[in-house]
Amino acid sequence: MRVLQVGIGDFGRGWVQVLMEAAGVELAGVVDAAPTARLWATEELGIAEENCFASLDDALTRTAVDAVLVVTPEWTHREVAQAAPEAGKHVLVEKPLTTTVQDTQLLIDTAARTGRILMASQNYRYRPPARTMQRLVREGALGALHKVDISCRRDTRSLWPSLPYRYQMRHPYITGMTIHHFDLVRAVTGQDVRTIYARSWRVPDSPYHHHPAMAAILELESGATITYDGDWAPHGVETSWDGEWELLGEAGRLTRRTSGGGREEVVFQAWGRRQKWLSSSSSRTRIGQPRWRACALPSKRASRPRRSPPITSRASP
Repeated sequence: MRVLQVGIGDFGRGWVQVLMEAAGVELAGVVDAAPTARLWATEELGIAEENCFASLDDALTRTAVDAVLVVTPEWTHREVAQAAPEAGKHVLVEKPLTTTVQDTQLLIDTAARTGRILMASQNYRYRPPARTMQRLVREGALGALHKVDISCRRDTRSLWPSLPYRYQMRHPYITGMTIHHFDLVRAVTGQDVRTIYARSWRVPDSPYHHHPAMAAILELESGATITYDGDWAPHGVETSWDGEWELLGEAGRLTRRTSGGGREEVVFQAWGRRQKWLSSSSSRTRIGQPRWRACALPSKRASRPRRSPPITSRASP
């Protein structure tokens, strides 16, 4: 598959490496309005100058491609992503798909009319812990779901020196982070959100001009409640980017936490029984080739439970 990438700034440079290393994918060209970005592509990546374009229209006219990858600032997504299917190309868009419901619907309608695939990149749902949680919920290990609690805290005060616009966005956390967790909610629970109430606020000692923190209460289709909070300028202990999770069901409890060693732990406990600990066997485990083990958490005697064999996870990308 020949792919044209639009946007090779900070995030885009990571995507270029992904495309160049992916099997069955050929990076046919790049598009960026900044001359310095195009110069970087030719000097650092060896991409021929004739395959580095200043405009998408020029690239689509002069290059034969199957798909377009959009890695531009959020407010430009609708324009770029709409042009690709109109030109007969499939399109993958870095999240968020767009910044408004109206623009999102326009892209959906365009893809349907042209018969092209439109997809937003949501990588968190393919990580082994998320796939394990998804499997347990689908197999009914928790029974009817009653409550989900999600919390994410990452100090990004100095994380974006080359992306100053992030500190000027009105809702940077919602646009850049919440979208991952809300997609995880749909992937893990298999349900859509029916209602939502949310508030956001400023953190005075942060470089953010507006609101880097928020909290929300959501209701799933089944009536289950989700409490969610996120903060890109916290003062306490940080979580992983995926956040800390707790799911309470009629039959048990499922949690996802990061251990002191930085390894993610997924733990399931059926009510009245011992916990089952599911953890990545190595902090170096690759997302594409997950290796998982399941074992009982040690008791005071450091013995394994004799009943109920441990759950074995077979996570796949």
